[in-house]
Amino acid sequence: MSSKTTAAPFGAAPRPRLALVAGPQVAAGSQGPDSDAARTMAALGWCAAFVDTVRLAVAGGLKSDGSGFRAVDADGRTGRRVKGERVRLLARCGYLARHASGLVVATEDGHEALRLAEAAGPGVLRDEADVMVSVRKARRARQWDSHAGQDSHALPVLPGGGEERRHLAVARKGAERAAVEAEKTRKRIEALMRRARIRDRREARREAAREAERTAPRRCCRGGCPYGFGQGNPGAFVFGLRSALPGV
Repeated sequence: MSSKTTAAPFGAAPRPRLALVAGPQVAAGSQGPDSDAARTMAALGWCAAFVDTVRLAVAGGLKSDGSGFRAVDADGRTGRRVKGERVRLLARCGYLARHASGLVVATEDGHEALRLAEAAGPGVLRDEADVMVSVRKARRARQWDSHAGQDSHALPVLPGGGEERRHLAVARKGAERAAVEAEKTRKRIEALMRRARIRDRREARREAAREAERTAPRRCCRGGCPYGFGQGNPGAFVFGLRSALPGV
């Protein structure tokens, strides 16, 4: 029987996706390797240490304390240390989560991954050193991200699992935000272009007015006679005295 509760993964908000009690498990090699499970586990790229850590969490035998992570027995006595980097990595990829009791428990994805690993058999598991080389390469590819963000993408998530759905939901929200920002940017650009066109039309009208003023015909004098007109007849230079002009 399994029960659901809320647990807080490392560096993330609580998500109600826990099964504290293990469901039916398939013994490794009991019915021969499962080809579908083997393909899935090969794609996940797990090592035996990952399987052992998740199995320990499923059994309620992994606890977090102030100094790190330890295995605990059925009576609550602490035992060996468990590598913290491995626990945090599995937690941030959705396979483990921290419970309010202090235990590190397996999520639904963790239970399913353990079932697949046991159905597939040990032949598909990689060497831990090789796995960690791939993990560190994936982290370097996301240097712009937080440590938790780097780890959450350092291992493949379970296909069709809760963590994959969470990633897709985050991606959708990001795409929606990007679309909203793109629309805002488009409107700002349109407004700027509209103002620029108005400014260009006004400047064109002003330039046309200046050009018309430069090319308009001009009179040599206003209300008088051109220079030299009526030479020899001083009276011709008197404005408005037409009688002084010859023949008037």
